[in-house]
Amino acid sequence: MNKFMASVKRFVREEEGTEVVEWALVAGLVVAVGALIFTEIGTQAARLLQSVADLLSDAGTTTTTTTP
Repeated sequence: MNKFMASVKRFVREEEGTEVVEWALVAGLVVAVGALIFTEIGTQAARLLQSVADLLSDAGTTTTTTTP
C-alpha cells in the first residue's frame, strides 16, 4: 500500500502528470463542443429536409385547373 501511495504522490508532484491531466481535460472539452456542434447541424439539417419534404408534398396535392 505504501508503494501505491508513493506512486500517487510522485504522479501528483511531477509536472508531466499534471500536464497529462490538463491535456485530457482539453480533449474532453473539444469532444463536448464537437458533439454540440454536430447535434445542432443535424437538427438544422433535419428541419431543412422536413421543409423541403413539406413543400414537395404540398406541390403534389395542389391541383391546377386550366380553362380552354
